[in-house]
Amino acid sequence: MINFGGNLRFAPRRFYTPGSEAELLTILDRHARGKVRVVGAQHSWSALVLSDDTLINMSRFNDVRIDGNLVTVGGGCRVRRLLRKLHRHSCLTMPSIGLIAEQTIAGAISTATHGSGRHSLSHYMEELCIAGYDADGNACLRTVNRGEELRAARCSLGAIGVIVSVSFRAVPRYDVAETLTSCDTLDEALESESMFPLQQFFLLPQRWTFVVQRRSLPEGLSERRAKAILYRFYMYFGIDVGLHCILKLLASFNCPLLTRWFFRRLMLPGIIRNVTVVDRAERMLIMKHELFRHQEMELFVPSRHLPAATRFVIDALSAFAGDAPTAELLSLGFEVKNRGSFTHHYPICVRRILPDDAMISTASGGIYYSISFIALGELRREFNAMTAFLAQAMAKLFDARPHWGKLFPLDAATVERLYPELPAFRKECQRLDPLGVFRNLFVDEKLALSHLSGSGIGVPVRPAIA
Repeated sequence: MINFGGNLRFAPRRFYTPGSEAELLTILDRHARGKVRVVGAQHSWSALVLSDDTLINMSRFNDVRIDGNLVTVGGGCRVRRLLRKLHRHSCLTMPSIGLIAEQTIAGAISTATHGSGRHSLSHYMEELCIAGYDADGNACLRTVNRGEELRAARCSLGAIGVIVSVSFRAVPRYDVAETLTSCDTLDEALESESMFPLQQFFLLPQRWTFVVQRRSLPEGLSERRAKAILYRFYMYFGIDVGLHCILKLLASFNCPLLTRWFFRRLMLPGIIRNVTVVDRAERMLIMKHELFRHQEMELFVPSRHLPAATRFVIDALSAFAGDAPTAELLSLGFEVKNRGSFTHHYPICVRRILPDDAMISTASGGIYYSISFIALGELRREFNAMTAFLAQAMAKLFDARPHWGKLFPLDAATVERLYPELPAFRKECQRLDPLGVFRNLFVDEKLALSHLSGSGIGVPVRPAIA
């Protein structure tokens, strides 16, 4: 099995696609002394999904039930299917909409997937149905809807059981007004944030200025006007396809001078700016990142650290592109051999996330900004070296937390420091899964859970890295 990014390859001994709760429980009973993981849309770069024992695909659990604004959806349902169902049947939508719609609901909440300007999707989960084991070791279904158990289940990395379904309150379908604009400084990008609560912005590498998608909620619902249709056409063919083709070519050529020239001279003129377009939220907030295979790391920094973190990112990426490293970079372990080893070739997306009521969500405990680093092409080793340095240095300087489902170069000691509620989460894992059936090597190592396991059977091997 190969993940979306192509950086992980693994072969589970057993693979199941159950079609009913009874069938799922039978599978769990059969492997109660082994290791069980769940695969979603495979749109992940971390080793979170890996298993050499039993892997379960929940794609047949994709029902959507709507009762007023209460929505119950199967864990294997993809976001795009859920959005279609909500719109067609009740003119509702999700309370938080992420950048892509390919993920399964269970995968999205298990890793605290987020959009911009609101809480992560995990925060809105009111009830989860989870398949696990009772006190006697028999497979059972558990309803989780309150207390510390719910706060652990909202972002659990699959470590407490198989998510069968989730329930949340949908919101009325709404429109978003978007205006693309450019800014020279971070202060300019942030100064109107209160007026544009759903905005996100991009730091242009090698140029080090910003393109901002200013997004607000207009009064009422818009009609499907020609401008909105043309804008969709432009975003799909001009950005999702056209720009990505250019960026992929730049990555393939691996020519730093050409990459710098493109971002400094051509990038901005090709962007339609200062034109406001109103369209459905799903049309505005979702991009087609699944069209091109890529690698990604995303770091979450507390809002108070964003200015310093942005300056640090510029210094670090400039040094990797060939500029002289600063004294701070050298003191943090920047290796001279990495100077000029990788020229970053993809706009760096920055989004604000409100605090999540979940124990180990990347946005738990305060307002965070996510900073996404994406690479196209085949320079995996060079990109991995850059992201490993960024993750470790920014964790030390700014308490930066990597996204659980993306490249994750931190060790357990650093994770322990970054998540004050990790001991409480481990306690829930021990209570709900004392034998560690639902944990793999990644979960055990990153969360220091291996000492809690009562069984060492079927411990997953390390992945093959492509």
